[in-house]
Amino acid sequence: MTISGRPAFLSALVRAIRGSACALVLTLAGGAAAIAQSSPGVYAPGDAAVTGFSGAVRPFQIEPGQDPNLRTFIDPDGPSLRVIDLRRMDGPPSAQPVGVPKPFTVSAKMIGQVFGVAVDDKFNIYVAASSAYGIAIVAYGPDGQPQRIRQGSRDATFMAAQWGPGGGPGSIWKINGATGAVTLFANVATGGKPNSAAALGGLAFDPISASLFVADRETGLIHRFGASGSDLGAYDHGIVGTAAAGLPSAPPPPAAGADISSPQFDSARPETWGYAAPARRVFGLAVHGRRLYYAIAEGLQVYSVGLRDDGSFGTDARLEVAVPAAAAPSEISRIAFDDAGRMYLAERPAPTGAQDFEALSVPSIGRVLRYAVIGRIEGGKPIWQPLPDEYAIGLAADFRNGNGGVAIGYSYDADGKLNPESCGGFVWSTGEQLRRTADAGLIARLGRADALAINGLQGNPVWRVRRGEQPPLLSYFIDYADAPFDSSARGHLGDIAILRLCTRPAAELRMAPAPAGAPPFVGSPIPPGLQICKTHVCGPDGSVCPPSQIWIIKTNQCGTGCPPPDIVINGQCCSPIDLEPGGACSSRTPSTDIGKPMCGAAQTAIGADKQCCDNSQIYSGPNGEQQCCAGALVNGKCDPLKPKIPDWACPGCCAPGYTKTGGKCCLTSQMTSTGQCCASGQTPSADGAMCVPRFWLPKLSLCCAPGFVPTGKAKCCAAANLTTSGECCAVAVDPQDRKQCPTQTSPPQPCKRGEVRNSKGACVSATLQPTPAPREMLRPKCRPNERRDARGGCVARKSRPMPDTPPAVIRRPTVCPPGFVLGPLGQRCLPARGGRIIGPPVLGGGRDGHLRGGPPDGRR
Repeated sequence: MTISGRPAFLSALVRAIRGSACALVLTLAGGAAAIAQSSPGVYAPGDAAVTGFSGAVRPFQIEPGQDPNLRTFIDPDGPSLRVIDLRRMDGPPSAQPVGVPKPFTVSAKMIGQVFGVAVDDKFNIYVAASSAYGIAIVAYGPDGQPQRIRQGSRDATFMAAQWGPGGGPGSIWKINGATGAVTLFANVATGGKPNSAAALGGLAFDPISASLFVADRETGLIHRFGASGSDLGAYDHGIVGTAAAGLPSAPPPPAAGADISSPQFDSARPETWGYAAPARRVFGLAVHGRRLYYAIAEGLQVYSVGLRDDGSFGTDARLEVAVPAAAAPSEISRIAFDDAGRMYLAERPAPTGAQDFEALSVPSIGRVLRYAVIGRIEGGKPIWQPLPDEYAIGLAADFRNGNGGVAIGYSYDADGKLNPESCGGFVWSTGEQLRRTADAGLIARLGRADALAINGLQGNPVWRVRRGEQPPLLSYFIDYADAPFDSSARGHLGDIAILRLCTRPAAELRMAPAPAGAPPFVGSPIPPGLQICKTHVCGPDGSVCPPSQIWIIKTNQCGTGCPPPDIVINGQCCSPIDLEPGGACSSRTPSTDIGKPMCGAAQTAIGADKQCCDNSQIYSGPNGEQQCCAGALVNGKCDPLKPKIPDWACPGCCAPGYTKTGGKCCLTSQMTSTGQCCASGQTPSADGAMCVPRFWLPKLSLCCAPGFVPTGKAKCCAAANLTTSGECCAVAVDPQDRKQCPTQTSPPQPCKRGEVRNSKGACVSATLQPTPAPREMLRPKCRPNERRDARGGCVARKSRPMPDTPPAVIRRPTVCPPGFVLGPLGQRCLPARGGRIIGPPVLGGGRDGHLRGGPPDGRR
């Protein structure tokens, strides 16, 4: 970002830029060497640690009239945490799905459902229990088998894999970065009382004090834990933070929490889950510049508080920004910073309480925003740009398909290879349905029509902010679960953390203050078509404040500070009344009540479960009640056998997605053409005539050496040794009968020393078939100045810039003639008298109609 100012500021600005460039060189020095020397464990710098919902397993067969949701359970074997290798993409970013290795996965049966994630300086990973995907409870049914229940009851318990073994809603899990061992790091409790259901929010690690911070969604406290897992104290925004902003205190209620044994608890109504009040409910956390940044639900506000050297909390809390309102209730679930000090905010839509585990959060409203410091007022408090930059996330709807995670990663060269010297330059976000679009032309351009409904990661250059209605085509997309695509899934992704190694943070580029004795600035109208109010503070009348000045509402002019008790927020001096919901400085959030209907702008919450339905698919049932059709209405009517939210008034009917066969209701995807219902672990054959063992190949993730193929257990097997059921045999199978491994009377003889077994199962010299390192290239590396050609050989590299890279612009200072001064943008000469602007620009004096002092915008 380049900001032009008055000639008095020019030299100071150039010095600031030069200082930042020098600091940047120091930051990058040693980056590649540090990565090269990192531990070869389960996590390496530059990898992404990503959390997500582990998925659900629906019953393959039910009785007619039975609700399948009662027999739908969390998948304990599904991934709750995955380490994703981001080192090699598939060429330059062009909205393509990229198959990358996922070298480490932790299932739900080991840690439960988690959202917040952090990586420490020893490459250990921490994850926190979460209710962001919903809270599921079960009880024993009439048949003696567990079934999901909606309301609390005396014998209710949490569903298996909701929380990790031996843990609960307040659990923090630690994954050893070297060995992958999973241990219970801590259980968050307040006054000896554990978290009851609302669970935890974001995590943030402070490398200086080796402290781990976590947000308690039930009490609103931020806890600090030491390296041993001991609780070292808590910070209460409801008391300390509100006082710093001059707002009324928001103490915790005397009986906070939820009780799943009470009928008042409703798993379909998030307001009964025991969340703290919006004024004290914390979610996203980040440590930056010896301050802890944290996000509050009410008004989508971001605060910060200083950290002492030992990691304890300071007493200088302050309000940083109030984020513009979203289309529906949401919270800032992740805060991240790049090396230029810019703040990135990821938005998590509110939970829905969906009983079918599909749309777990409100769809198509999750944003990723960026704020930059544009100046500082008296006392050094930063002035954040009043209007944030936004990134387009996903191709669907309004390009707001984020799921609440954002992190900064290394950038890439033109071949899609990670550049460890960059130590930044790429934004990675979690999102839903990322390549799905209704634009037929765009679908044809994208290709890979089988990989549109990706729930996973989007990566794009940091400079590629949203440009109107342009989709994010300069992006990579990575699927998270590597499972069959689910076009109904929403909110299934969680948080993301990426550790980058730099020797020191880069210097922050700041605007130079006005020199002492300079005449007061007189604002001028904003030139049309310029986004000046993103880089300068603007008044309500359109006047532009000079650098390091803000707008004082009471005096209706620019100034260098706020008179007490006002505080600066979004470039304005705001009183405590202005900050309250609906005030002049509030974000005007539609609702921060997590119990309100939380559907998209074109949806309505209907039915007892308050599930979201497209307005075009709502129709009236037999008794006048609203129901949701699974497809488009025909003349205002819907097939009564296909409601999205069935009332189960038809005892002989099958639920949506099920087909009647043999007096039972079979999951349609499990039924053969002959009417047989395939049991769990089976699937209809390719011709649909019979049930065969399910053989699942991980898609887009596992790359094997030539002659080897991936198996259902995420291992590489010699193609000659693989059966049709996916079993990898110790020896080559019979080509005429690949259903099972050959019968062996004795195990095969091991290969001699210096030999390895090739893809055909024969022992050959090791020099003919080198064993690839588990996380390195399968071929010898090329030299730094070389690349690999189409035949796999190393050839001299030609310098190629990344596509659509913004060109460097060098601006020369504009020299004005006598009687003229530079305008507020430093790009036009305006008539002046006594140093003050007295009128609009005077055109003429040249063939192009501009001032003689220089061509338009100072270009030469």
